[in-house]
Order: sequence, then C-alpha cells, then structure tokens
Amino acid sequence: MEPHSSPCWRTSERLLPATALAAVLLALVSACSKDSGPQPSTAQAAPAPTVAQAGPSARQLGEEDARRILPRADLSGLNGEQRAQFLEIAGDVFDYAGCKDTLAKCLAADVKDVHALRMADLVKALVLQGVPPGRVIEWVEQYYASFDSSKRQKLRSDDCPQLGDKNAPVALVEFSDYQCPHCAVARKPLHDVVLGPEKGKARLCPKYFPLPGHPRAHIAAGCAEFAKRKGKFWEMHEARFAHQEELEDDSLKRYAQQIGLAGSQMLKEVYAGNFDAVIDAHKREGEAARVQATPTIFVNGRPHVLPVQTFFLQRSIEDELEWQQNKAFVYDGRETKEKKG
Repeated sequence: MEPHSSPCWRTSERLLPATALAAVLLALVSACSKDSGPQPSTAQAAPAPTVAQAGPSARQLGEEDARRILPRADLSGLNGEQRAQFLEIAGDVFDYAGCKDTLAKCLAADVKDVHALRMADLVKALVLQGVPPGRVIEWVEQYYASFDSSKRQKLRSDDCPQLGDKNAPVALVEFSDYQCPHCAVARKPLHDVVLGPEKGKARLCPKYFPLPGHPRAHIAAGCAEFAKRKGKFWEMHEARFAHQEELEDDSLKRYAQQIGLAGSQMLKEVYAGNFDAVIDAHKREGEAARVQATPTIFVNGRPHVLPVQTFFLQRSIEDELEWQQNKAFVYDGRETKEKKG
C-alpha cells in the first residue's frame, strides 16, 4: 500500500522509476538522485532483536525489545510488524546530523543527537503510511540528499500568484495541471500548510504545467491567468479543481460569471492566445527543472520527495529553515556543532 496514488505523467509510459530528477516519486512528489554523503565505514546495524521469522509479512518486534534496542525512539502507534520494519530501516539509514552512525545507533540512550529523533518521527510516519522498508530507505536518503545545493533548481517564485505571506522565506513552487486529479488532492495540504502551521514561514507559488494528454488543461490555465489579471485567481483556481470533469467552454464561462468575471470575454482572450506566453514560460521552466509529472513541488528549489500531506510538508519547511540558517542539521549537544549533509 502506497501513501498516495500515482501522478499525472507527461506521456502514457513512465520512463523513470517513481521520483523526478531521477524521476517523480509516485505522485504529488518529485525527487533527486541519491547522494549518499559521507558514511562511517565501521557503522553496524542495531543488535539483533527477538523477531519471529515465519515469513516477511509476519516478522514481529515486541514493545519490550523495541525499548531495549531503540530506547530513544517513540514507536507508539506501531504494531509488532511495523516496529520490526522500523528497526530494519533504522539499521540501514544514517543520521544526517552529528551522530555519524546508523539511525538505530543514534537512538541509543547515551546519544544526545536531537535530529535523530526527528528522523525517527519521519521514518515512523512513512511506516504508518504502509510504505515498504526499502522504499522508506530510498525516500529518506533522497530527502536528505536533496538539501545539497547541487540538487536544487533555479526557479522563479515572483512570476506566479502568492498564497501566504509574500515575504515568507520558504517558497513552495508547484507545477500542476488542472485536469490532474492528484493536483486536486494536493491542493488542500498545500493551502493548509502555508495558511496554518507554517504561516509567515512559507508561501505557495502555483505554476502552469498542462500535460499533452489533458486537452482542456491549457484552456483552463488560460482562464486562470485571465482571472489572475482581474484579481480573482484563487477563486478561479478553486473552481477549476472543484470541477475537473467539467472544463468545457460553457462550464468555464459559468464559473467565471459566478466569481464576477465576464465569461465570454475570458474565452475570447484565451482562444486568442493572450496568455500562452505565460503558460509556455512556466512549462519551459518546469521542463528545464526536469518536471515529468504533476504535481511536482520544489521547496526553495529543492525537490519535495515525500508525500504531499500536511505533516510531511511541514517537516520539509522546518528542515529547510534550519538548513538556511546552519547549512546543516545541527547536532545540539556538542561543544562544536558538527555538520553533515
């Protein structure tokens, strides 16, 4: 079971595995290529737990064993099989702060690496989503690798509508398609995070990326741009995603009239190509950033490789703010703050 469904793709065939930059991950996400970074050559997995081996799906890790092996990890809410999966993952991924060992070793009682607890929360959230251990490891490694400057794309965030504080330090640039159902699903968590828990810290910048297989997406994008110039972008944006199955001319005209715009004039200008330059510019920028599916989201140019859900978006924004300040995930608890990443 995956945490979300597949994205809308530029072609009917997936040319890459599910993440972008190396691809776009399952959906609502895109990802960079793996950057393993420095890892200790002597690192070892956590001590072997008492785990039943009746089969891969039947492995169990008891609460007492979990507390003994991973004393600092909060594994509440996980069942025995999920605890075993967590241990498998924690024994394979490396901490990205100052501990410089596997996550399992960094969750030992005598380790003070604060960021290991954040990593543990991230892994736990993905396990609860039903993501297989191998995929969790891939996502976590790609997530931390994405903070490197070499993984970031140079994207404008001033040529698009702004939701949230326009001066917020974190820009979420989203390439989307009005006929893509996964973009409609992503709308709420994206809006919620910039207007709720990360208000003042993050802003949303939606960009047009109509796909060839969606014949009404370009027209719908033109209508949105018309509305933007009339100060009604977000009203039109909401209407587009609320009525994805009804994007014919009569419906588009009706939606415009409902928000106080001249529907006939809007369609006249759209079909005249008055907004094609903006749409094409957004699409070229996305193609240059290797966007292959919608929605694809970048956090200050960094590909968002996690599910597009409020928890994961908030975590990504928080980590981005820390990275902007320290250029690292700071290990609180050392006299000299070490950096890794």
